[in-house]
Amino acid sequence: MALGHYQQTSLTNASTLLEGGFRIGIATAAVMFEGGSVQTVLGIGNLVSIQENIELSTTQAGNSNMPVERVASQTLTVNFELLEFWAPTFDLIRGSGLDTTGYTASTYITGTPTARSISTGGLDTLGTMAYVFENVTMVSGATAKTVLIVYKARIAQGLAFTSKTDHDTDPVMVYPFTLTAELDTSRTKGDQLFIIESELGV
Repeated sequence: MALGHYQQTSLTNASTLLEGGFRIGIATAAVMFEGGSVQTVLGIGNLVSIQENIELSTTQAGNSNMPVERVASQTLTVNFELLEFWAPTFDLIRGSGLDTTGYTASTYITGTPTARSISTGGLDTLGTMAYVFENVTMVSGATAKTVLIVYKARIAQGLAFTSKTDHDTDPVMVYPFTLTAELDTSRTKGDQLFIIESELGV
């Protein structure tokens, strides 16, 4: 998928806010992203939002009114959208253990010899995956990349489709996904949840 963007003119502020879309990739391990290698590109989509979640715990001595605050839990909530209905991609995002996908003889579409399908219900394995969200912004006539890599995340919300009328000003139906990222304790402390690298401001 091309890393296109919708900017009409080049920006001039070297540390500008991100503009344009994101290429979304996925792999079974974050090492797949080192050197720009991505195992699977998920298709056309956009990163909607990220929210780092930090829960604190406190320890207070009996003769002190100043508790020591520590991080009890640190996670990341990621929301993104895809624009393409592609069953193998959906299954991959959902951990490759929740669904049954296939490219077989059609059962319910009459007159169609084969069909791509995704069915679900009854399985309960939710695997974790690594994700990369790559943005390209045009600054001073040159491209600047920003990459967010989430080391270990699993799906946190079921499939949601919002149908639109053919006469809608934007009739393309989007497919939203919500991930919850957790610490990858196999990595060095201080680098277990996510990383953002950017050429902006360099």
